[in-house]
Amino acid sequence: MNEENNQPESEATKRQFENMKDAFRSGSQEGAAKAREAAPTVKSAFSEALYDIAYGVAFGSNFMGAFAEEFVPKTVRDGFTKGAAAGRAASDRAREKAADVITPTPPAPETI
Repeated sequence: MNEENNQPESEATKRQFENMKDAFRSGSQEGAAKAREAAPTVKSAFSEALYDIAYGVAFGSNFMGAFAEEFVPKTVRDGFTKGAAAGRAASDRAREKAADVITPTPPAPETI
């Protein structure tokens, strides 16, 4: 039997903490250091992802607009325009009615 393998590791190679406070402090410091190392990489990846999303939204909306303008018949486009105008007018009327209910006109002063 090899006696060297049965002996405990030296105190220098073991990582022992005097108490829990030291353990938390050490973990906190190491975690902060690792976060500072990783932050530029994560920030760069996040920025690239946001760029790709913005590019995709802009491309898709413009592509669909151009596609609709070229391939959708004029009567359908006119229908959308008239429907949007009618919806806007109905919304305005509903908003005015709601405003009248919420803020009624004050009663006229009584004369004796």
